[in-house]
Amino acid sequence: MKKGLLKLVLGTMSILALAACGNTSDTADSSATDSAASTATTDKLQEIKDKGKLVMGTSADYPPYEWHLIKDGKDEIIGFDIDIAQAIADELGVELEVKDMAFDGLIPALSTGKIDMIIAGMNATEERKQSVDFTDVYYTQTDIVVIRKEDADKFTSEDSLKTAKLATQKATVQETYLLETFPDAEIQSVPKWNTAIMSLTTGKVDAVMMVDTVAKQFIAQNDDLMVANFDINSTPNAAAIAVAKNGGDFLETVNNIVNEMKESGKIEELYQLNDQIVTDNTAE
Repeated sequence: MKKGLLKLVLGTMSILALAACGNTSDTADSSATDSAASTATTDKLQEIKDKGKLVMGTSADYPPYEWHLIKDGKDEIIGFDIDIAQAIADELGVELEVKDMAFDGLIPALSTGKIDMIIAGMNATEERKQSVDFTDVYYTQTDIVVIRKEDADKFTSEDSLKTAKLATQKATVQETYLLETFPDAEIQSVPKWNTAIMSLTTGKVDAVMMVDTVAKQFIAQNDDLMVANFDINSTPNAAAIAVAKNGGDFLETVNNIVNEMKESGKIEELYQLNDQIVTDNTAE
């Protein structure tokens, strides 16, 4: 009995010892992985400086944030988001490269290292925070609904949209709001805002939900469109810059630059400047 008990005790101790070793190994592996991830993200700032280039991802269909301006036969992406990115690049002493893509492709591109940051009027939602890190908010605006002038008497409240055909951009907070608020409505989610506006002007949809000043720029180019005369109860759009998860020194540096620009009034100045550029070019 004693010998059997001894074997049992020794066996149990061996199992516990092995388990302890296993836990130590797991902890070490986990620590090593965390350390590697931390080093990788901390080195991002130095990596950008070493290659001499900062790659910004955006969706250039969002005036005055970012849009294509064709002048003298040359296609250029401009906007106040682009100006913010240029200021960051200048502060880091590197060249700025702008990559234009569909809005719903921005976070995947950032997560896989194809771009270094996203500046595209993007809201720092809880869902997005699971995939990327965000700076503080740099600009806030409200949503409105764009309709055809001929439908002014038809769409007079948010409730009147419940059975309407609606359009918005894919993977945006506007899309989320429409899907949650109007479950019975027909909702068209498209990669670009100008596609949504085209669907409205051609009668494929009844209304488009988008940010206030951006909507007004599209309306200025389309005499048949107007802002619906009612408020939308969505959360104000709070744009922030996104960087890869565990942004480290890079996130802190970008955040500091943007906050300085905001506090000095530079961001508002750039916004107003680009808003005027869009207006001037629409009038031409």
